[in-house]
Amino acid sequence: MTGTILHVAARDGLTFAEAMRHAPDGIALLTTPWRYEVVTAAEARRAAPEGVFEARVFDERTELRWLGGPDDPGRTVVLTEDPAALPAAFPDAGRLEAVGTETGGYLLWGRVVEASDGWTTLTTERIGTLRIPGEFGRGDRVALTTREYIAREPVHGNAYIAEERLLSFEVSAPHREKA
Repeated sequence: MTGTILHVAARDGLTFAEAMRHAPDGIALLTTPWRYEVVTAAEARRAAPEGVFEARVFDERTELRWLGGPDDPGRTVVLTEDPAALPAAFPDAGRLEAVGTETGGYLLWGRVVEASDGWTTLTTERIGTLRIPGEFGRGDRVALTTREYIAREPVHGNAYIAEERLLSFEVSAPHREKA
């Protein structure tokens, strides 16, 4: 794939709650000093855990990133290939013209032990349990999938990963096992 354009918009001075008004209706990864939470964007809007200082909220089309204090203004950035998905209230922060994209991912700790009501529980002895949105089969390994945007350095022509956007949770096919 070549010629992909990643559109970026950014805004300073938004609290977490204000930033969430512009987030896609997808999955929210929330970081606090005490824990890491995986919730839906709707749950994050309704009742975010205390002390959130970083958030990545995404669906397959758009990702919103927020970094700040629990009630302090922070920086909010929105990334998407669809310029119509950018919030109108956000100034254009530019665009990345990628020479190509690659699908990547991060294998999550643990294996599926239970799936119900649209959520799956992964567990491993060392780490404990993690609940993620989606239903996956017992014994499956799950990955957080990403899209990497490859750019070319103009002077010497070296290619590099200029940006990465979170997409979804999917079964990690190379690590799929029967229960």
